[in-house]
Amino acid sequence: MTDSSSKDSILGIPFWRFYYDKVDEVLANVRQLSFRDNDTNWIWRGVTLDGLGSDLYRHPDFIELHQWMQGCMDQVAQDMGITCKIACNSSWAHLNKPGQYIYEHIHTNCFFSSNYYISRNPEDTTVWVHDNPYFHKTNMRPCGMIEEWDYYLTHEEPTEPGKFIVFPPMIRHKSKPNTSPGDRYTIGSNWSLDGLINEGGVSRLNLQVLQ
Repeated sequence: MTDSSSKDSILGIPFWRFYYDKVDEVLANVRQLSFRDNDTNWIWRGVTLDGLGSDLYRHPDFIELHQWMQGCMDQVAQDMGITCKIACNSSWAHLNKPGQYIYEHIHTNCFFSSNYYISRNPEDTTVWVHDNPYFHKTNMRPCGMIEEWDYYLTHEEPTEPGKFIVFPPMIRHKSKPNTSPGDRYTIGSNWSLDGLINEGGVSRLNLQVLQ
């Protein structure tokens, strides 16, 4: 179900890319979802204002997609030397109308985050921003009028339909505005370790992801 996959070191941190070959089917299904206002974008209405309901992985139209994602996460676990399962603990969809974007944020309550790009311009990007050790570990600062983000290391990932990217959840990120004349759809999901984690034989943690 993948055309290809790759692992990169971006900002010195591992990112994974996978490609799902049924993006047109996913697009048709996501267009049938209902969305509500989410400030700078629209979010799947299944996610309620009290923080519950982010379980798109249970939706009949998206079970196959999430089963494929699970296979991708199994590869991530192998690459990371993780012996327990990595399980999905939340999943949802975003709609960006022309000019809309995802505001800067991080993902808590998970060990990995991911984004599946469904539609629109590859020229539009998701941007990750990370501390620059030259500026944030010393007392050095550039002179003159410089934007805040110029102090940081950044990585921009094209919004390429069919791409599933897995990344560390606590790195700040945002999406740039949708420059296409049509709607832009993405599916986000968070993943946690599920089972017995045994670090060095002396630090044991047993987690269960409720699905």
